Amino acid sequence: MARAEGYDTFLFDCDGVVWRGSNPVPGASETLKHLISLNKTVIFVTNNTSKTRTRYRTTFKEVLDLDVSENQIYSAGITAALYVKQKLKLGEKIFLIGSQGLSEIMDETDVEYIGHECVMEGSYFTDFLDFVPDGCVKYVVGALDGYFNYSKMAKAFIYIKECGAEYIATNLDMNHCLNSCRMLPGTGAVLEGLSQSLGMQPKVLGKPSSLMFDMICSDHKIENKSRVLMVGDTLQSDVQFGINSGIDTALVLSGITSKDTLLEETSIRPTFVIDSISDLLK
Repeated sequence: MARAEGYDTFLFDCDGVVWRGSNPVPGASETLKHLISLNKTVIFVTNNTSKTRTRYRTTFKEVLDLDVSENQIYSAGITAALYVKQKLKLGEKIFLIGSQGLSEIMDETDVEYIGHECVMEGSYFTDFLDFVPDGCVKYVVGALDGYFNYSKMAKAFIYIKECGAEYIATNLDMNHCLNSCRMLPGTGAVLEGLSQSLGMQPKVLGKPSSLMFDMICSDHKIENKSRVLMVGDTLQSDVQFGINSGIDTALVLSGITSKDTLLEETSIRPTFVIDSISDLLK
C-alpha cells in the first residue's frame, strides 16, 4: 500500500484523480489538505492544456476549496511554452494547433504564434496552391483543438515537410476524461492524421516524457527520487511518466483505468494500485 509517510513529494494528475470535470473526487480535498498539513510537497502535473496557471488556481479553489500557488501547477501546455521559449530566436514563432487556453499560455510566456486564423479558412486542396509559408515558423506545436480542421492540418504538414519546422506535441493521450460518465477523443486522436500523413511521430513534451519532471526537480530542488510518488489514473500517460522519471507510481481507479484494463495490460506496471486518492492516508 502507498502510504503518505513513505514520500516527501507527491505528483498528482488532475482529471480523474482529484476531480472529474467540475466535480471533486470524493475525499480528494481532504487528502490534499492533510498532505500539505504534514509539510509534504504537493505538485499537480496534467496534460490538459486548456488553462493557464492562473485559471487552474481558480479551479482548485472552486472545486476543491484548495489554495494552490502557481509553482505547484505544471501542465503540458506550460511545459511546451517554456520549451519553445528557450529555443526560439528573436523574430521566430510557432504554428499552433490548440485551444484558446493554450494560446493564452503562449501569450503569458511571450511566445509568438500563428494558426488560429485557420478556423475560418477553406479546406479545398486548391486553396493551398498559392499558400506562402511564414519563414519565421520554426516549430509546429500540437495539442487538443476543438476547432481542428483540414486547413490547420495542411499548413502544419507544409511547415514540417517543406520548411523543416520541428513537430512537437503537448501529449498523445488518445482520450480525455470529460466527467465520470463520458470520455472524449484526446490530443493523440486529433494529431493522428497529421502524424500518419507525415510518416513520423512528434516530440512529446508532456506526460509520459520525463521533461516535465526534470523541470519540477529543478524548480523544487528535488534530489532524492525515492521519496517522490506519482499518482495518476492512466497507465500509458501517468504511470509511464513515473517510470520514465525513475519514481514510484500509484494508479488510482477513480478515472480512466478500470480493474479490467489493468488486468489486460502487462507491459506497464504501477508500483501501487489504489481505489482513490484518499487511500493514501489509510
